[in-house]
Amino acid sequence: INPNFKSARRYEDPVRAGLECNEQIRYPEVRLLDAEGNSLGVLNSKAALKMARDQGLDLVEITAEAKPPVVKIVDIGKHVYNLKRARKEQEKKARENATVVKEIQLRPVTDKHDLDIKINQAKKFLSDSIKVRVVIKFKGREMNFTDKGYNIMNSFLEGIGECRIEKSPSMDGKAISAIIAPLSKNQ
Repeated sequence: INPNFKSARRYEDPVRAGLECNEQIRYPEVRLLDAEGNSLGVLNSKAALKMARDQGLDLVEITAEAKPPVVKIVDIGKHVYNLKRARKEQEKKARENATVVKEIQLRPVTDKHDLDIKINQAKKFLSDSIKVRVVIKFKGREMNFTDKGYNIMNSFLEGIGECRIEKSPSMDGKAISAIIAPLSKNQ
């Protein structure tokens, strides 16, 4: 055998690696569930493993915190597949419920035409039910003219028209920021 040869390692499935099954279950007694989820009572873990082997299935730990721990007789491949599918569905729901916030950046020297373009961009985001964070950033000596920044922010908010202001314009360090959201459909 060549010592420089690296064998191809199999991909370690994180879902399967997190499961305790068959001989890895080392509790003296366990509460056993059959493949349909019916309780078979409290048994010695070796007897439970023998019952699973007799059926041609695996013994998988479901809840380790229970007294005694709960194990189930299942087909390990099918169980892992169902766990992955449930995790995928949960992640999909989390993505759907996530709130999207787009940011529009302005400067205190932003001209009227550029401001109109940014207003139209914000209106498009609001029509797509996306929140908008408006930021006016100041550099150097511009910090002395924050009132000009507030004037630009107010003209921006007036140009938007109908919207809900979630966070009114306020100074955050070297920037003035506000968050606006679309009006809810029931109003």
